[in-house]
Amino acid sequence: MSRGIVRRIFTLAERLEPDRKAIWEWLFHAQIETLGRRTAMELIFTDQGEQVAALLERALRDEEGTTIVTGAQRLPLAP
Repeated sequence: MSRGIVRRIFTLAERLEPDRKAIWEWLFHAQIETLGRRTAMELIFTDQGEQVAALLERALRDEEGTTIVTGAQRLPLAP
């Protein structure tokens, strides 16, 4: 696992969701449907963090993509 990938994913997620607590919650608990219902951290720990980064980058490019919305939180779960 690359330490840099966690920082990169967190930085990308901050561009979608300013609440850091919500980001940490998403990283550890949200099952990402399009990535095998695994959490971002599960993917990071199995050296698949680039998939999470790519997902977030697509979400940033396409604001009309599928997202999970919980209150003010908007973090992508699908490309």
